[in-house]
Amino acid sequence: MNIQKKAVDLTDLAIGIIVLAIVVSIGGSILLGMRDARLTDLTTVETTQTVSPSTTGTALTNTWVKSIDAVVNVSGTETIVAANYTTAIDSYGTGTIANVTDWLGNHNEGWNVTYTWYNTTSRQDYTVTQNASIGLGEYGNWFKIIVIVGVAAVVLSLIFMAFGKGGSSMSGESGGVGGSY
Repeated sequence: MNIQKKAVDLTDLAIGIIVLAIVVSIGGSILLGMRDARLTDLTTVETTQTVSPSTTGTALTNTWVKSIDAVVNVSGTETIVAANYTTAIDSYGTGTIANVTDWLGNHNEGWNVTYTWYNTTSRQDYTVTQNASIGLGEYGNWFKIIVIVGVAAVVLSLIFMAFGKGGSSMSGESGGVGGSY
């Protein structure tokens, strides 16, 4: 009696990977929304940073810049008129200042830029959601591991199907491939 072996069914593995990707993506989106909703509740800090103004723009050190408040030359004697520079804050909160007229006044040392930024370490509810969203955002690494484990499982199951657990079995014997259990 020739017993046919069943082929490996990968449907459950594929569905599991797709469901995992969807759940992690939705979870990451929810965490980012919760994090962003708390940004303006954070403590603000005013910082003065010396920059060497360039026409291409200089990024400020701290992220989540709320506003750029004052720009003066390094000696503090001249206020740099707003027409001489532009500021920008990108979607990641990085503030940039650019010297649009190549104006340095009487001093070539640079500018002191005073700006206000949100201290993202000042509250745990922001920090926890930030760290969790970063962790979930790296699920691409998990996906690779899951695929590798899935492929290994398929290969092992094929090996076990090909060689069996204890050699060939005759009908009516217990144990082994195709036997009764």
